[in-house]
Amino acid sequence: MSKRQLFGGNWYCDNTNTWQYIDETTLPTLERDMVPLVMGGAFFELETPAGIKALTCEQGVNGEPEELRVHFGRDPGDWTTLRHYQRLIDIFPADANPAGQPTTPTPAKSIGRIVFLKGLLTSYQPSAVKGLKATGTTRLRWQSIVLYHDIVDGRTVHKFDAQNNTLIINGVNYTAEHNRLLAING
Repeated sequence: MSKRQLFGGNWYCDNTNTWQYIDETTLPTLERDMVPLVMGGAFFELETPAGIKALTCEQGVNGEPEELRVHFGRDPGDWTTLRHYQRLIDIFPADANPAGQPTTPTPAKSIGRIVFLKGLLTSYQPSAVKGLKATGTTRLRWQSIVLYHDIVDGRTVHKFDAQNNTLIINGVNYTAEHNRLLAING
């Protein structure tokens, strides 16, 4: 099992590269809705997973970037595409010390991660200004996220596509049979 650490990130808002003023990005929390299941005559109650909860992404940027602010106020269907890039370092690659062989210096392996999001900018909070200085960062919140596609080293880890009712986890399409039986995509 590899041990990866994050060594940098960047994101694009449609065609705007934000690397020069990005301060921080918080990718969506992945969470399931849970529904109670009480069986007749049973002593136990349990919760079973239902749908994926609505996703939210937040960023902090330095300055007042107009090319980001113009995305606020759009209606559903006029989605903004975000691409978040990360450089992950595999600090203990599996091939660094095969089967107890003597260790030799092995350069850390860089791995790319891209997370595609499609949603709406629902909050744009400018930084306060005191004198000649901003006292914080401009905060952006993205919601109504209809596409979340997480790709690590070329492999789809997660894909949540609301428009096509597609749920892919670790390369497996969990909705294929469901959609086929309900004639959702065809």
